[in-house]
Amino acid sequence: MIKSMTGFGQGEASSAAYAVRLELKSVNHRYLDLSLRVPRQYGPMEDTLRRAIGERISRGRIEAVLSVEEFGQKERNVRLNAPLLQGYLRALEGIKTALGSEEAVTLSQVMALPGVLEVDEPDLDWDDLQEVVLEAAASALDDLERMRAAEGERLSADLKDKVARLAELRAQVAQIAPQVVEDYRQRLAERLGELLQGTTLTEERFLGEVALFADRCSIDEELVRLESHIQQFKELLHSTQPVGRKLDFLIQEMNREVNTIGSKGNNVHIAGLVVELKSELEKIREQIQNIE
Repeated sequence: MIKSMTGFGQGEASSAAYAVRLELKSVNHRYLDLSLRVPRQYGPMEDTLRRAIGERISRGRIEAVLSVEEFGQKERNVRLNAPLLQGYLRALEGIKTALGSEEAVTLSQVMALPGVLEVDEPDLDWDDLQEVVLEAAASALDDLERMRAAEGERLSADLKDKVARLAELRAQVAQIAPQVVEDYRQRLAERLGELLQGTTLTEERFLGEVALFADRCSIDEELVRLESHIQQFKELLHSTQPVGRKLDFLIQEMNREVNTIGSKGNNVHIAGLVVELKSELEKIREQIQNIE
């Protein structure tokens, strides 16, 4: 069953040391595009998340937000970056001199300067954290895929209706196509009868002209290929693998065949059916942009 690229999933997991929550939001995209928001101190978990998501999702823009809570009191050492502070103070004195200011530098102003105080984070149990993150990711991905699958079912039902309409329109074109040559033969005979009164036209010459027209306006090959593409499209709708790109390719090929039918058909009824075919193809093309 096909899957949509739109969905939302969330998962939680915990151990004695950590509680992890992961949220996933997915929208359509031509390829797999991951946007991860991971707290700076847990940066190494980005690769873990990329691998976990990449193994389950093949297409779509995924926004992942990871939050981690640590249990227990862990002592953190706070250090003064003295060289950086001295650099700040020299710069501030220079600014005061240039401006002719006597304003004193306050402690709160110094404390607000970035990097003056450095915090030594305690060592993390990366193996334990990775296990919890993977458990939360599996739960979030399950949730996301359920939603994508449900949306995919709705898309599949709609696409089946639309492709059935394509097959119906193609059948109507195929029914009209043989009449095109016969209509041309009759029109040609009438016109020649008017233009060549008093002259003679051999039957071979007349039939040759009709045969030339029949070859030029034949759309049999295009109709066969269009039918083949429609059948392949139907089969892909039942695939368990990601098929969005294949469906997009088939729509392009169907459009190509329909355009050729329109240019060669030389019939007002076929022209009208071609307009309907192209309209249905465009509706299908828009829908499959959201299929994985």
